[in-house]
Amino acid sequence: MAILVLRETTGTVSDDLGPGDAVPETVKVHAAPTGPDASEDPDDRTFCGMPTLDMERLDCQPPGPGAPWLPPDMRPWECTGCADALRTP
Repeated sequence: MAILVLRETTGTVSDDLGPGDAVPETVKVHAAPTGPDASEDPDDRTFCGMPTLDMERLDCQPPGPGAPWLPPDMRPWECTGCADALRTP
C-alpha cells in the first residue's frame, strides 16, 4: 500500500484585506492510502477518516517502508490521527 501526503487548507483573506483571491493556509497535513483504481490518486478518506476530496496532494512520499511519512518541515501541521493510525499494527 502506497501512502500519499495531503494538505488540508482553508481560504484566508488577502494580507491587505482588499479584494483578491483567498490565500490558502495549511490547517493539517494528512496521510491517505492510494485509491483502489489508481496509484496516484488518494482513497476517499485519510487514515484519520477525513474526506480527501478537497485536499491538496503534496509532492512527497515516504522513501520506503518504515520511513517517516511526513517531511520534517511539515511537522507543525502533522495530523496526529493519521500518525497514530500509521503507527498501529
